[in-house]
Amino acid sequence: MAGGQYYVLGILRIAKDSNVTVTATRLQKVVFLVEKELNRDLGYEFIPYYFGPFSKELQDDVYELKKEGYVEVKEEAVEDIITGALVGFKKAYEITDNAPSISLDDEFVRFVSEKLVVPLNDLLRYVYIKYPEYTAHSLIKDKIF
Repeated sequence: MAGGQYYVLGILRIAKDSNVTVTATRLQKVVFLVEKELNRDLGYEFIPYYFGPFSKELQDDVYELKKEGYVEVKEEAVEDIITGALVGFKKAYEITDNAPSISLDDEFVRFVSEKLVVPLNDLLRYVYIKYPEYTAHSLIKDKIF
């Protein structure tokens, strides 16, 4: 298991123990902040994308962990309010009982625990204000301020 995958499982373990749902957007922002503010190199490269900082490698790792049976991906259809047309899926990730045991240092656990319970709009606002260079292509920039 690659280093970043270990920490992804750790984040999902903390979330499950705290009874917090981890959406794709929340996971991207929490891992981004772990790298930027805890100065942990988890091996992910973030680029400005539709919802702020995004790492394709992180997304790929989640799906690799799913293939291994360690992560369950739940998808909820998102429909256009006016037409009812399907416009996409809201994804949530959950660690499974098959996942290996994860041992993390207290600083990591404390940092992640704090970020997981922040309301998503507040987390996005924080990231967008502190790291504006990652919001260049955002589709939601105007909606979170």
